[in-house]
Amino acid sequence: MSAPSKVTGGCLCGAVRYEINFKPNHDFKSNAFVCLCTQCRKQSGALAMHFFNVSLPTFTWTSPTPSARADYQIVPGNHRHFCSTCGSFIAWQGDSNPTPEGEGQLEVCAGTVDEEILVGKKDADGEVIPGTGYGEVLCHPEGNIGWAQNDVGKC
Repeated sequence: MSAPSKVTGGCLCGAVRYEINFKPNHDFKSNAFVCLCTQCRKQSGALAMHFFNVSLPTFTWTSPTPSARADYQIVPGNHRHFCSTCGSFIAWQGDSNPTPEGEGQLEVCAGTVDEEILVGKKDADGEVIPGTGYGEVLCHPEGNIGWAQNDVGKC
C-alpha cells in the first residue's frame, strides 16, 4: 500500500481544520502508536487513543475559525489541542518532545483524519473504492504502544 504525501483532517463540527504535508522519508510505521495512559483515557473516554507523530514544519492549522482551536495544559508545556465548539481532541504537543532531527513534533489523533483519506474515496453508489484509503498506513498495526499506570499530572 502506498503512503499519502498529504493528509487533511479536523474536528466534528468543522471549525478546526489542519493539513499535513509529509516529508518524503516519513516513517509511517514507527510514527504510529496507541496510547493507554490515564490522560488519554480520560481525554477520550476510550481505553486507547490512536495517534501518529508528525514534525511541526509539516503541520499547518487551516481552520476557518482560528479562535475555535483551544489548548488545555494539565502540566505546563504539554498541550492538548481541541475544538472549543464541539470538544473534539485533535492533537497533543509536548514542548520538550523533539523529533530525532531536533524539530518539534505533534501527535495527531488518527480519528480526526478526513474520512476519504482514512477509509477511502467513495464511488457514485456510495461504496468505498478499495485501496483508496490510508488508515492502515497512518495507524500501522505494528506501531508502538504506550502505557503508564497513572499519568495524571505528568503529561
